[in-house]
Amino acid sequence: MIFVRTFKGYEDKTTNLDQDANEWIRENAIDVVDVKVVLSHEPVGRAGTGDLLFTILYRSDAPVP
Repeated sequence: MIFVRTFKGYEDKTTNLDQDANEWIRENAIDVVDVKVVLSHEPVGRAGTGDLLFTILYRSDAPVP
């Protein structure tokens, strides 16, 4: 079955988001089907940056937390 896992980070801290996603994939031996990336930029927001979302589609018998 195909499941979805989403990781959220900041557009100016991509290294942190990459590390979190890669660690989850490695620790759980995830069979990745696809990765989608979305940037939600809010230049007038407090931080002046936006959210970066990684949506990982993966194959498994059950959802992996």
